[in-house]
Amino acid sequence: MESVQIGEKQIGPGHPAYVIAEAGVNHKGSLEAARRMIDEAKRAGADAIKFQTYKADKLVTRNAPRYWDDPEATGTQYAVFKRSDQFEEDDYRVLFEHARAVGITWLSTAFDLDAVRFLDDMGMQAFKVASPDLTNYPLLKAVAKTGKPVILSTGASTLSEVHASVDFLRLNGCHDVILLYAVLNYPTANQDAHLRRIQTLQAKFPAIPVGYSDHTIPDNSVSVPLAAVVMGAYVIQKGFTLNRALPGDDHLWSVDPVLMARMVQSIRLVEQALGDPNFGVQTGEEEARRLGRRSIVTARFIPMGSTISHDMLIMKRPGTGISPSEVKHLVGRIATVDIQPDTIINWDMVN
Repeated sequence: MESVQIGEKQIGPGHPAYVIAEAGVNHKGSLEAARRMIDEAKRAGADAIKFQTYKADKLVTRNAPRYWDDPEATGTQYAVFKRSDQFEEDDYRVLFEHARAVGITWLSTAFDLDAVRFLDDMGMQAFKVASPDLTNYPLLKAVAKTGKPVILSTGASTLSEVHASVDFLRLNGCHDVILLYAVLNYPTANQDAHLRRIQTLQAKFPAIPVGYSDHTIPDNSVSVPLAAVVMGAYVIQKGFTLNRALPGDDHLWSVDPVLMARMVQSIRLVEQALGDPNFGVQTGEEEARRLGRRSIVTARFIPMGSTISHDMLIMKRPGTGISPSEVKHLVGRIATVDIQPDTIINWDMVN
């Protein structure tokens, strides 16, 4: 597997998990709130913050029903998206420049061809494709033609669909693909997360870094994204909001700045603990190995000329003498010197 570079960060084996704060449209059309989200995501340690760029008129028909439950949302998909598509190109430019000044990568999901063109011209470093657009080949072609990395979410898809979409991206010039395992259910119940599928997806696409886009309701430890890192996720995308108590389910399954910081810190701690898969004695274990293991020790006085028998021996620490694993090679030998009780036996004491 080759790593994928977004900005200054490498994504893949041997690199820290790439954390994306999914701001979406949780700013509710407030440029001030969006700026603050950028600041807070940076402060929390996220590698990138991601918004969404769409216009309801280009996204959904007027009568398309919603596919998610949200007591705060009313009406069709169109009605919901129309209430959240206030930002114009100049607003995104302001946010892009603010993120650059703050020092965090700015991303936005492009939902139509005009958005792809605009975001590419603005200099966005990678493109995110949402799960429902995995089979939207005109959109996939447009993002592939930019030559920039593509992060493709795979919620509600089959493996054959993912294979076909990856092949299509490659065919159209995209050399750097990242797959995000996701469950297209808002919020996702913990028992429906099925994080082992991260490893399934990685096994099916061994050359492509696989990450996880999380829609579960976070506990105080933000456990599910943390577990995803343990399962091998190279990217974690998690909903981000300034206040989880705000109306709407997008805020419910998101993390606030405190939880985002906690999640990032926990991920970095777990990454340190996961360490190297190669089994062996570590440098820090060498002294414990030498002094904590056992040696063959005399259980009583052994006169010179005696034949060594099992009842003359006991296994004690430290492990600086003959290993107990060699006892069968010691029994039956002749003591060449008097050996006092509680003495660690060495080979030069016997023949």
